[in-house]
Amino acid sequence: MIQTVFFYRELFSENFLQTENPKNIIPVRPKNEFNPENLYYSDAEREWVCIAEDSDDKNMFSEENPGSQAAEFVETPLLPTAPFFEDKEFCTKDYETGRFTVPELEDFSPMQMEKFLKYRWQKKRYEFNKLNFKDKRGIDKDYHSAKIITDTENLTLTVSFYKFFREENRSTEVPKTEEKTLFFDMKNGSVDLFSDYHAKTADNEFHNKIINFCEYLEQFELPLCILQKAFEKILELAELFTGVSFEEMRNSYKTKKDLCYLLGMYKLTMLPFCPDLYNIIHSLKIKKRHVYFRYKRTDSKVFKRFCRKYKIRNTKTLRKCFINSPSVLITFLTIKDSGFKDMNLYNRVITDADNCNLIDSCNADSLAFFCRWSIKKRGQKNTLNTVLKRTDLYNYGDALDMFCKYFKHIPDSLKEDILKDGFTEFNHDALSNIAWQYENKNITFKYTDEQKRLEDEIDGYKFCLPENSYQLCEIGTALHNCVASYSDSVKEKSCTIVYAKKDDEYKICMEVRENKICQERIDHNHIPEKEEQKVLDKWHERHGLVLERR
Repeated sequence: MIQTVFFYRELFSENFLQTENPKNIIPVRPKNEFNPENLYYSDAEREWVCIAEDSDDKNMFSEENPGSQAAEFVETPLLPTAPFFEDKEFCTKDYETGRFTVPELEDFSPMQMEKFLKYRWQKKRYEFNKLNFKDKRGIDKDYHSAKIITDTENLTLTVSFYKFFREENRSTEVPKTEEKTLFFDMKNGSVDLFSDYHAKTADNEFHNKIINFCEYLEQFELPLCILQKAFEKILELAELFTGVSFEEMRNSYKTKKDLCYLLGMYKLTMLPFCPDLYNIIHSLKIKKRHVYFRYKRTDSKVFKRFCRKYKIRNTKTLRKCFINSPSVLITFLTIKDSGFKDMNLYNRVITDADNCNLIDSCNADSLAFFCRWSIKKRGQKNTLNTVLKRTDLYNYGDALDMFCKYFKHIPDSLKEDILKDGFTEFNHDALSNIAWQYENKNITFKYTDEQKRLEDEIDGYKFCLPENSYQLCEIGTALHNCVASYSDSVKEKSCTIVYAKKDDEYKICMEVRENKICQERIDHNHIPEKEEQKVLDKWHERHGLVLERR
């Protein structure tokens, strides 16, 4: 059985009206400040004809003539060229310099003023046409009608869009109509989008290409109400093909605000029993696993088989989460690779969108390295607590990658801090210092006699100058600050970094400029405590230093 539904854009509106019968499209141009009269295009006369107020032509747009539908034919917005930017007759020439300058408006000659006014009128018309070219939903007004054909015997759906065709760089075209057609074959699992895409293979490159194409079309071109109707029709075909009621899926799609209907139609055609699994099967993260999952689109248990193939615990919680966010399967595999076995911990992640986003944003290999190391030290629960600690740090994944890459060079004290606190801003800075040290050439610092006089020993605290940039990184790592970034400043002598040690441990770090102390910080950028401050006061007094208050 073949069913056909037609849609026609309501005149001067973004709405499309549904009808069971086809209509003849009559292009019209409404009266406006640039069009002195209402016009319609006459096929018989092959020109635009004025619609007089007392003319019988007005009847062609009335309800008494249901066989025709008026469609607004908007002018192409063509930006005119400003004459005074190109035409030398608008300019005066300075014969000494040879340069041309544009005169003031009141100095224009009558000919220049005529051209200028014409240009201004053309630009105003361009701005009007530009605003008028699309409807309120951002769809080209050139889309004037559409047709949906449903073949319930062959299980095919054809969606045709009709729009006015325009030749490039012409503003007063003869109205012509072009057709864009989408064809979905549920029985054979193929899709033809505008005759350029043929979905008959499982090639990942093609998959990504067509997904992007679907999203682009729906976002920028196609009328939403027609796509909604087409989606309802393809759901009916899917029900006939699978024998499974899609009422739950239909309701699910209706609740999604950012739904791409065209993409949903494509996935339904390619994998009707579990359409949301299609993207997962063809994702790059699954492809990288080199565990190939061969499936039949007629397999009603394809989700169950996928979980079995990738050793995913197919629980009720997982299935519920999958309906809302199919990528939860990728998240599950990432957690599994990281060494977790407790299903309660899996559920803690997959039932929370923020937790899923955090896991998915990390490099899977780096996350697995950290988690497997941490699980051996502190167990699964404590490790997950560390990973999921909320932080304002923008580059959380960057810290994780550095931990993995420079693990052998990280001091035990910093490792303990990361185990306890996670990848905080301080720990990120400490890792950055280590990364900088091993990615940059070591710089040996040279000091003046005046700088060397800042070295001292007071109450068991030894005040010293760092020997090189590597030691600067070492100080930053120990005290969890970004002092390593001062390497160039120290080299150029725009500032002096002094550190204080006690019992062979870094305790304080100071930034000195001339005779002023810009910063004095202990571990984690904290203000010096009573004991340290007492020693610092003595150091200030001995060397004539002034602490700059901020």
